[in-house]
Amino acid sequence: MEKFEQKNHRIENIENAEKQERIVFVEKIRKSIVDTFPFTSEEEKNIFSDKFESIIENCGDLPETELVKNIRLIIASLENTHTNLEEKEKMEFYLEKQIFYKANKFWIEDSGVILEVISVDGIAIDDLIQDKMKECGGGTVDYKITTALRSLVSSKTSRSVVVEVKRENENSDLNVDFVGINKFPIPVTSKRFVNGKMLDQQIGYLQIKSWSNHVDFNGKNVADLVEEELEPLMASKFLIIDVRENGGGNSSLAEKLAGRFVKKATHYGTVLKRQARKDALVSSKLELKPQGDFLDKKVVVLTGPKCLSSNEMFIMMMKDTGIAETIGQTTGGGSGNPKSFDISLKGKTYTLSVSSWKMIRNNGNNLESVGIEPDLPVAITVEDVVSRRDVELETAKKYFQSSI
Repeated sequence: MEKFEQKNHRIENIENAEKQERIVFVEKIRKSIVDTFPFTSEEEKNIFSDKFESIIENCGDLPETELVKNIRLIIASLENTHTNLEEKEKMEFYLEKQIFYKANKFWIEDSGVILEVISVDGIAIDDLIQDKMKECGGGTVDYKITTALRSLVSSKTSRSVVVEVKRENENSDLNVDFVGINKFPIPVTSKRFVNGKMLDQQIGYLQIKSWSNHVDFNGKNVADLVEEELEPLMASKFLIIDVRENGGGNSSLAEKLAGRFVKKATHYGTVLKRQARKDALVSSKLELKPQGDFLDKKVVVLTGPKCLSSNEMFIMMMKDTGIAETIGQTTGGGSGNPKSFDISLKGKTYTLSVSSWKMIRNNGNNLESVGIEPDLPVAITVEDVVSRRDVELETAKKYFQSSI
């Protein structure tokens, strides 16, 4: 009897220790957000903080995966693209045939043919995406769909899935493997990040896929690569800057290009940021300053739902100051200058990213979850996707050609 009681006591101590560890985990997350996020009022901050109470009360009864999911749902209620909780262990495997989203449908390429995706492993892809979107923070609807899709096509393990597709009005199945990143033949070239070319005698084209600090190609950062690719385009009368695939990075790198189009300091936005140990938000104006030789060109910027963060700041620099017209789709809607916190639970480390500011455009609109609408919206049809037409680029070329 005594041994039985001792065993029960040890089990109870272990359970209490595990529960206490979970409580500490949740409290650290709550405090990090409450102390960092740019809440607009004390009431807003308290309402958010109170959402953690029920999780703390019941965290001993929840499986770890359910606990983390519930925390993510609370974080998602902030509707902020830069505030999220992710396990530090990286996804190592990706679908060999990538699924993408366009014209309000999901697509995959097989043997050179673009096919509509119906389901994955027997579950409608719309339902899978809707479920994953619940844990997405802010951003426009299209950005949330893109984010959810990115989660769907990645995995921590190597496995296969059955993708149901529509082929010539009949449904059929594709077996698609999750493979390691080393299986994708990605050439090591600067063109992966920045690519420039002349489309005709008067129109130059400059594609920029990242503003990241981590890009280092033979000692050159993104701004250096942009200058290198821009040089052969100097003779062009018109310039198309394509940032549709650019998810952000360092805005100071973007300012080096945008600064080539201004002759004096120009206000392009405002950030609202909390001061340490204070609840009031402090306003700071963002200025674009001249950088290098002035470029006197008519400019179009191509935009889409993948544009976010420092790339949206670049679009603000170009659009909201009158430098360029924008063509394409509404951007993702998010800029946060996030701070990161590493928080552990049962041997796993999670990274909590917390936005530290709110971005306000020159017209007074919030950027978060609203995005930047293009001056000339372009509708993409199913036929455009299947035939691989780049209608946004075609529209930009026609825009310039009509003014020649």
